[in-house]
Amino acid sequence: MKRTIVIYSSVTGFARTYAQWIAQDLDADLFELDHLIPVLKNGSRALSDYDLIVYGAGVRMGIIRKFATFRKLIKQAGLSTSKKIIVWANGGTPQHPDRDYRSASRTFTRVELAREDYSYFYLEGGVRYEGLNIVETALLKTFAKRVQRYRDRGEWARAVADHIANGYDHTDRNAIAPLVARGKEILQHQ
Repeated sequence: MKRTIVIYSSVTGFARTYAQWIAQDLDADLFELDHLIPVLKNGSRALSDYDLIVYGAGVRMGIIRKFATFRKLIKQAGLSTSKKIIVWANGGTPQHPDRDYRSASRTFTRVELAREDYSYFYLEGGVRYEGLNIVETALLKTFAKRVQRYRDRGEWARAVADHIANGYDHTDRNAIAPLVARGKEILQHQ
């Protein structure tokens, strides 16, 4: 039986929601990244035992949270170029083909991008102030005020401006369908 693991890092809950849905649809083991690290260290699990590894987290300043830690784990397991890794990022901006790849380009190295080491997906989450530290909250509140000036820059700018001040949840279980399909495709070729 082919084994799948879904690993996530979540500050405000959106990545946890997506991780749970993805794990259900792929019949996968589910671990929060910080809880997985001790499990890997004590040897009761090994990433190399899995046929598919999925990692996801929210985006902060255009970078996928804790991806550097995840990258270190897959390098230690010898899986960096295995082509059996899917990465998703979730953030507050709506999905759009012209923007969805930005967090990947800011997170992955040029070599990783050139080799296409990871299948990558962006999923819209939302904005939730609960869980953010005081600095992140202040930055987001400042951004919320600034984004009001850019309402005329298109539908996505209006959508963000309309909801960012109070927060919003745009998680959508249907949004994971392409990611799940890619996961099943990878599993078929293992």
